[in-house]
Amino acid sequence: MFAAAFALSLVVAGCSGSNDSAGSGSAASSGASPSGSWDADGKPVNGGPVGQNGSTGSNLTKDYCAHNTDEKCPVGSYLGVHVAAHAKSGSWDADGKPVNGGPTGADGSTGSGLTQEYCARNQDPACPRNSYVGANAVRNPDGSHSYVTCEGTVCTNPNHGGGDGTGAWDADGQPVNGGPGGADGSTGNNVDQQYCAQNQDPSCPQGTYVGPDAIQSPDGANRYVPCEGTICTNPDRGAGDDPETGDASDPTPAGDPDDEDGGN
Repeated sequence: MFAAAFALSLVVAGCSGSNDSAGSGSAASSGASPSGSWDADGKPVNGGPVGQNGSTGSNLTKDYCAHNTDEKCPVGSYLGVHVAAHAKSGSWDADGKPVNGGPTGADGSTGSGLTQEYCARNQDPACPRNSYVGANAVRNPDGSHSYVTCEGTVCTNPNHGGGDGTGAWDADGQPVNGGPGGADGSTGNNVDQQYCAQNQDPSCPQGTYVGPDAIQSPDGANRYVPCEGTICTNPDRGAGDDPETGDASDPTPAGDPDDEDGGN
């Protein structure tokens, strides 16, 4: 009798131990962090998928990753600004016009309705990352859905990308076909690059204003810089003609008495 009771207690103990083990395993399983993903609408679930740099919890949408090159997005998620990530996603069509509000901006915004041309010429966070080219940007003459800087015949020759309706600045900063579009979306303003560098005017492309004393960069680049130090005061360092003589190469002041009456 005693032996039978002892055996029964061993069986009960064994069953109890088995249940405890299973219970602890179940708790460990429930405590595991669920992996991130995107739902059917491209919204992040549990922080969204793991980024190509190993980051987690970035909460980036599928639309954002489809239109912006970002290491926090998963590998292979970038599709390009002309491709819709899903049925409700925005993008640009073949002409760079917004579809469903256009592609997702670098700031995550959607439905901005901005054109590809605007984004190529304006540094606007509502535009996709890396879409800005420059205030002179024109459609790529190779026929691709991209924009390039306005240089040489690419800018001035209608057969090389500078055709009707494509406003830009030429190599001298003068408006071509009405000049580039303004930050307010206006076109045909015919303002030159120098004016926009020196004036905060919404008819100028966003990001072109430098300051009221801005001058063309002395390094020869097609841009403007603040007038500071010798860059501003020395005509040989980018400040143009000597204010006294109008000639940067002749240091002789205007009206030198030795020149009067033949020097007598």
